[in-house]
Amino acid sequence: MTLLATLLGRQKAGVANACKEVDELEREKEEALRPLTSGIMETGMDESGDYKRQVSNESLKDPQVQALSQQLKEWINDVLTDDHIVVKNLCEDLSDGQVLSALIEKLAGAKIEHKEVAQSIASQKAKLTEVLNQINYHLQVVDDGIKWNVDNIHNKYLISVLHLLVALARHYGIPRRLPSFVKIQVLQITKATQQTETITEQITGDEEREHYNFAARQQERDVFDTLFDSAPDKLNAVKGSLMAFANKQLSQINRGCSNIEEDFSNGVNLVVMMSLAEGYYVPMYSFSMEPEAYDHKLHNVTLALNLMQEAGIPRPKCTAESIVSRDLKSTLRVLYAIYSKYKHLVK
Repeated sequence: MTLLATLLGRQKAGVANACKEVDELEREKEEALRPLTSGIMETGMDESGDYKRQVSNESLKDPQVQALSQQLKEWINDVLTDDHIVVKNLCEDLSDGQVLSALIEKLAGAKIEHKEVAQSIASQKAKLTEVLNQINYHLQVVDDGIKWNVDNIHNKYLISVLHLLVALARHYGIPRRLPSFVKIQVLQITKATQQTETITEQITGDEEREHYNFAARQQERDVFDTLFDSAPDKLNAVKGSLMAFANKQLSQINRGCSNIEEDFSNGVNLVVMMSLAEGYYVPMYSFSMEPEAYDHKLHNVTLALNLMQEAGIPRPKCTAESIVSRDLKSTLRVLYAIYSKYKHLVK
């Protein structure tokens, strides 16, 4: 082979390599710019129990499933804008608990103690366990109603991720209505026999009704909205009356209150008032008499609200978090609800 041929060969090889590099760069660019459905639809497998479950390819391409995933992703990013957190892949980005931790802290005012980024699988699952316990607590779901768990979220199982996010979106409200009646086809394999069947998982229901009901609850005005907006001069009189009622009840066990926002924010006096009014004893192990941590206060207030519901008292327009945060309007609503039920006990 002549020197010229050798040089030409090397030149061609160089051009070919350069073209290959350009092609690779173009592929990477296309990958980065590919529609978000590819990232959102990356999904793991549920291997709990006697079955292995995998989302079908048809469902991954379903426009309704893609639209639901996209809306949930956009909602999370809107909520976490101030935290400079951007979710690109639902299953992947939520799997270690870090984003979910930030999300429930923002939505519920919860406090997650361990915020550091977990590296090992064990530490990620420990983190995720803590975060999911917080979420389940705030959603007030019972075991039978929980459609997600640590393993499935960590394994990036799409079904569990969607169930969790839909529950959060419904509870805390999402600006745009989610797609209704979204169903996902799941391939279920029996581990013992390897028999395969297709089952249907319902992810959303009548979301138009859910969205309307949430908006209606948010827009409902009660006597305290009117009091704060139109009759602030009467506020002290109402506070005084409710304070007198509460002190009359609490005096039975030598307790009292002098500051409505402060003295009911840890939930103790609310639990005590319910036990006195209903005539039962609340075991000491079920709540904290001297709570210091936010979680303990939140537990007490949530317990009190549950006791109120069990007694047939309509749920006031407030959250446990707002009571712990010393929101005056929320605290007055709770005390007025108790007063309306038991005012006959005060002579």
